[in-house]
Amino acid sequence: MPAVEDPPAVEAPPLKPPSRLSVILARSGFLGALSTHDFAMLFSGQFASEIGNGLIQLALPWLVLELTGSAFQLGLAFFVQFLPMLLFGLVGGVFVDRWDRRMTIIVVDTIRALAFFSVGAIYYFDALTPLHLYAVIFLSSTLANFFNPARAALMPNLVSPAHLRSANSLMEVSRHVGFMVAPVVGGVMIDLIGPAALMLVDGASFLISAATVTWIGYRQPRTEPQASLGFMQAAIGVVDETAAGLKRIMQTHLLKVAILIGFALNVMIAPIEVLLPLFVVNVKKAGPDYFALLVAGLLVGLIAGSLTAPANSRRFGLGRITIGAVLVLGVVVTAAPWPPTPWPPFVAMALAGVAIGTLNVCQTTLLQGATTDDERGRISATYYTATLGVRPPGFLLMGILASAIDIRVLFSLVGSMALVLGLVLSRSEEVRRVR
Repeated sequence: MPAVEDPPAVEAPPLKPPSRLSVILARSGFLGALSTHDFAMLFSGQFASEIGNGLIQLALPWLVLELTGSAFQLGLAFFVQFLPMLLFGLVGGVFVDRWDRRMTIIVVDTIRALAFFSVGAIYYFDALTPLHLYAVIFLSSTLANFFNPARAALMPNLVSPAHLRSANSLMEVSRHVGFMVAPVVGGVMIDLIGPAALMLVDGASFLISAATVTWIGYRQPRTEPQASLGFMQAAIGVVDETAAGLKRIMQTHLLKVAILIGFALNVMIAPIEVLLPLFVVNVKKAGPDYFALLVAGLLVGLIAGSLTAPANSRRFGLGRITIGAVLVLGVVVTAAPWPPTPWPPFVAMALAGVAIGTLNVCQTTLLQGATTDDERGRISATYYTATLGVRPPGFLLMGILASAIDIRVLFSLVGSMALVLGLVLSRSEEVRRVR
């Protein structure tokens, strides 16, 4: 019987090498974070919500001016938006640690959606009053004191520790992209259908956020039911837990460092928002186009810094990259205003954005890594209160100084203060060792 010949071997087609983009995404950990269903749900909802938040910042001044025509009323609106941070910032985290964080986000976003829908609906019935608008602003800002620590505390429950930095990075990127897209989309919408339409869009974005969070599979472990307390006992309990959170921060060096960085940079660097338009007009003798160019450079830098922070922190260490970002920020802010040509300030704004984006991711990761699950809410709330709560006084102080001191000198002054902070941090062995 003749031998049966084996069929000729078929060579497998050569594997297509992965694209450079996919390699970068894989190394950064972004794909790993987004492949986690629960985080992907949270991220998609927050991305929509951040665009809505950007639209609100655009719609608010136009609505106030349309209703009142008063600069004082406009200032009052921003004050009302800021006030809840001081009133409820610390205690919000205490309740977040007691409540189911996932359900807290769902309830908060649903209430905010209904509140902003009410503004848009009443406006189109020609019945909107400044008092109603201020009440919604106050309510939304109050609820943010529960939402922000709930989201920060929930994040480590949704992704593995290896992907936490990448997840924080993506959240930062969503915030910056939202504020980049909002002016373009919002400007067109205001021209076509009026500023109140942006309130309706923001309400819809909060509903999207609430819906996506309902699809998160993670469930917080049940806690032992506690006996109901009277009002005074409950109030004393909230104060005691808030004090315990502050004590925990004072006893943990890395927590103190993270909050110190956030506090110092919001005191020193955030008021640059006041200096930048004055710099454009008084120093560069330019107009809105140049101001928009500088803001665009800052936003691009923020996105780049947020995206590259996970890979850089793994390579150099979380502590070292934090120190480096503070030092870079100090250098560029000090030097930015002095060159006579227009492009060095643009480059400086982009580099400052990279440093700030990196710091935001590093600070959030430091806080999450240095706290336990049952205290993460109140620690996060303390961080937001200490950092964001100092902005308005900083704005006021910088406005006073800018009327008496050369703008370039003020830039160099705040940049030098950031440099000093970076040098102080560089002397801390514990900070340098954080991986």
